[in-house]
Amino acid sequence: GISNTLKEIVNSILEHRPYNPLHFISGYLKTSSSTGLMKPYRLIKQCPLEHEAFMSNLTEAYMQIDSKKGGGDQGLTGKEYMKLVNMLCVDFPSEVVEEVLAVVGKRENEVLGFQEFRAGISTVIMFEEFFEEAEEIFRLLDKDSEGSVETQLLLKSLEKLQDYELTMPSAEELRTVLSTLNLENKTRVS
Repeated sequence: GISNTLKEIVNSILEHRPYNPLHFISGYLKTSSSTGLMKPYRLIKQCPLEHEAFMSNLTEAYMQIDSKKGGGDQGLTGKEYMKLVNMLCVDFPSEVVEEVLAVVGKRENEVLGFQEFRAGISTVIMFEEFFEEAEEIFRLLDKDSEGSVETQLLLKSLEKLQDYELTMPSAEELRTVLSTLNLENKTRVS
């Protein structure tokens, strides 16, 4: 009932510590009632990509979804996969979600094997890690809490992340995104 749902929401918030809890709750309620993907979602979110248990959790998540269809190495449908990807991208800006889905997306009736599932989910997790780092850099650069920073300073700081072996877009890709959003000529971004 409702008390179980509230317990699950509170546990998920405490476990995952989303940046925007209200957005997380909204996404949770939208997706959990319509799909059986909450357990696979939680398995994927339990530990970071680089943690040794991640692959085991990812395998278990895949098997959880596949077993709901009867298993037998049939794979997942694109529909199930896209629902899970949307759940994982709930805190992403809408423009980014569209781009991520264009990269890792599948048609509803297409079947995904584990390797394709792993590659797509890993890509989404890498985007998430990059956004978290970029957000932290933005906050550090915004010393006066104005909600904006110098565009070039932000770009140079993001480029330095590559020195720490964080999987992220290249400097050229970052500039392309700024251009697409008509921000390349602005002195400050927010």
